[in-house]
Amino acid sequence: MSTSVTKHSMKFKVKKQSNSRLVQKIVEHYIYKTKMSFSVLQKVWFDELQGVDGVIKRLTDIDKKNEQYFYIDAPIMLGDGTEIVVCNQWEQDNLSNFILHARQLGIEIEEECAF
Repeated sequence: MSTSVTKHSMKFKVKKQSNSRLVQKIVEHYIYKTKMSFSVLQKVWFDELQGVDGVIKRLTDIDKKNEQYFYIDAPIMLGDGTEIVVCNQWEQDNLSNFILHARQLGIEIEEECAF
């Protein structure tokens, strides 16, 4: 699979992020904006958007063999104290689906072509 050369940015302040960091920032922004519980967030950012690994997981649910697929060094704290992590495995196809879904949630994302 090829990796997308299109960079995306959110209007609120993220610029020229890698695909996986962009996803992380979008999810983090959404969490802080909505203050949802993990079970609700998992329905919003459902696993199929990413594929095999899923979009978000509880930090406590990540085992040693899967640590490399998530940003375990940057967990996001939910209001109830649950720490979640975001998947870092994003390529053109699943990123396109994620961005479409984020836009449907009302998140404004601008595209910048990287040449």
